[in-house]
Amino acid sequence: MIENIQLYPIGVIERDTGIGRDTLRVWERRYGFPDPVRNAKGERVYPEIQLRRLQRIRRLLDRGIRPGKLLPLSEEALDGLEASLQPAATEPLDEAIRSILDAIGSADAWQVEGLLRRQYEKQGMQALILETVVPLLRRVGELWIGGKLQVFQEHFLSEQLIRFLNAEISAMQNNSAGKPLVVLATLPGEEHTLGLLMLSALLSSRGISVINLGGEVPMDQIGHAVQLFQADVAGITFSASYQYRNIRQHLLELRELLGDGVDIWAGGEGVRRLRKLPAGVIKCNSLEELPLPTETPGAPHEPEEVTA
Repeated sequence: MIENIQLYPIGVIERDTGIGRDTLRVWERRYGFPDPVRNAKGERVYPEIQLRRLQRIRRLLDRGIRPGKLLPLSEEALDGLEASLQPAATEPLDEAIRSILDAIGSADAWQVEGLLRRQYEKQGMQALILETVVPLLRRVGELWIGGKLQVFQEHFLSEQLIRFLNAEISAMQNNSAGKPLVVLATLPGEEHTLGLLMLSALLSSRGISVINLGGEVPMDQIGHAVQLFQADVAGITFSASYQYRNIRQHLLELRELLGDGVDIWAGGEGVRRLRKLPAGVIKCNSLEELPLPTETPGAPHEPEEVTA
């Protein structure tokens, strides 16, 4: 037992890293890390230094790096890996994006919402997503990888974006054209859903009807939803943390389940490396590549640009 060192039970480690206890135990056996000690009851407890390292590893896992490469590395090697993931030269940030980052730093929810509202009124939804939200999230990811942004700050921004976009999507869907209809979801094991929301906002801004099922939806339930709602498209996103080796097979299974009458859009970091896709699956490497109509009859009115 280590004295005078803050120790955390496995439940706290699981909660504060997002890494499941079963995974932690596998890593312990396979890689020798984490290396918990035992408390008086014989239960695993983890020193704070191991918690911090695990949080760092989680950040890198979210960039698609495999555990087998990360776990054996020294702290110095992790430093070098994180440095290599940083862009050689950070592009200058738009003033609005810098203001939102500042508001995140001060946890000012009202200011974040006000800044998003101002950008929406100035740009409209498509430009807001592509020219403000996407580069904002990219910069947040860079700060997160570099350890310059706390977990709660990233979550804080996500919650503000979710609240803002959901409200605007709801308003736009009231005026949607009805067809085509797109069902959005992620598969079990994929908990990142902000990309779905951004996609929903883009589609809604073009008058396309959207039903967002959210994250970790069983494949058969996606099939039932597509059939029930008579959807034309199923949009599925895969983040970099999704098991890459499973993506193509899961898309094949979904293609077979849905039949030829329904298109599948596959997006997110996880599909970037995929080359050959099943017939009827459209790979969207970025939001800019979505097969959006340039103009849809009955599309909701976008806010007009506001000039000073």
